[in-house]
Amino acid sequence: MDAEALAERMLSDAYELVMSGWCQGTSAQDEMGRAIEPSSAFARSWSAGGALERVWRRALVEDVSLEAFERANLALAAVVKDAPQKWNDAPERTRAQVLEALIAAPKLLRAARGQHSLVDDLLDDLDRHQEIPASLFENPA
Repeated sequence: MDAEALAERMLSDAYELVMSGWCQGTSAQDEMGRAIEPSSAFARSWSAGGALERVWRRALVEDVSLEAFERANLALAAVVKDAPQKWNDAPERTRAQVLEALIAAPKLLRAARGQHSLVDDLLDDLDRHQEIPASLFENPA
């Protein structure tokens, strides 16, 4: 499976998680409403970003799962025009809006398939920053 197809599947799976339970203020909660790691077996509700993280951490396609997660997360960010967790946690946000965004993000990926897209530009920028020598960021002694 290629990264684009896996990213679409991740967003679809994240939608299903949020359908089963949605939270704000943390990436995931247990049945008592306590903050918990999104990938925990005890998680019962997720934010948009938390659901996507859980799907990524449980992905079985190791060689492309990180790239797929990056694509899915960037597509979601492009749809909501903000960092997904920050957007999810806004007091006025509703579960319905989160679900709509998780439906729109794969459509954005499909629309960009075969074209150089915003997601590709953002991934290129990430790659470029990884190539910057660390010595440029070191504090002189």
